[in-house]
Amino acid sequence: MKKIKLFLILFITFIFPLNALASTETYDRDTLDNYGVNKKWEITDKNKQNVLKSKKVDASEKIYDFADILTDEEEKELYDKMKQFIEKYNTDLVILTDVLPYTYDKQNEDYAADFYDYNDFGIDFEKYNGILLFRNDYEKDRYYDIYLFGEAQLYFNQYRKDELLDGIYYNLKNKYYLEGFNQFINYCNNYYINGIPSDLKNYNVDDNGYLHYVKPPYNISIYIGSIIFIDFIIVLISMIILIKKNKMVKAKLNTMQFMNSSSLNFTSKSDTFVRSFVTSHTRDTESSHRSSSGGGHYHSSHGSSGGGHSSGGGRHG
Repeated sequence: MKKIKLFLILFITFIFPLNALASTETYDRDTLDNYGVNKKWEITDKNKQNVLKSKKVDASEKIYDFADILTDEEEKELYDKMKQFIEKYNTDLVILTDVLPYTYDKQNEDYAADFYDYNDFGIDFEKYNGILLFRNDYEKDRYYDIYLFGEAQLYFNQYRKDELLDGIYYNLKNKYYLEGFNQFINYCNNYYINGIPSDLKNYNVDDNGYLHYVKPPYNISIYIGSIIFIDFIIVLISMIILIKKNKMVKAKLNTMQFMNSSSLNFTSKSDTFVRSFVTSHTRDTESSHRSSSGGGHYHSSHGSSGGGHSSGGGRHG
């Protein structure tokens, strides 16, 4: 009896806390229908291995700390804020950490995109809208980036992506992860409050998650107004020319009556080019960045699922 009590005490004291702090639970895709992919993506010979390599998780958890860099209390604090964002903006929000050895940055993007696409993130929204922050805690080269899915892409022009990634750099580099992830959520919230930036107003997202530039509709009233204005300017200029011409003729006739040709003395005169001045202006970096897009400037990347997404460009540190 004493041995049983001792075992229970040891279990409660040591084993139970370890289980409580265990990393996010994953599921065996081989045992699930369609390998656990519930979205519309077609599984083929080309992407099947990507599906099987992608961890299957419960999409309701929102925080997947495989690198074990957050405490349970920190996860709870972040989760509550993330749920508020999701419910308010109908856009999923995901934080993913892992230790992934890699050679090329693109490997981080492929891992994060597959994780989002092959799990049920954004499944309650028509275009699988969502934002995922991936922190790769690989000791040799730590890395992080944001990945945007569905209509979330419309809220992040390149300026906002850079602002967010640069804004959380200090905290992530110095392993102040709670502060950094809180900043990430705050940036996302502010961008949605401010709405779609002007350089993405003429874009939309198709059903497969790809950005497309949409030419502004033809406005006949503006066209007619422009024609009337141009005609008015032409008439005005013509009238001014005619008036000036009439004055010159009259002046010429009056002057010739009193001129004595023998008293005229013409003096030769020439202009010499000396030098010119060129004034240059440097554009403000932020303004330049904001206005750098045009028709077709933004685009979505191709995931192994066949769906589109955008990324922020990533940061090392």
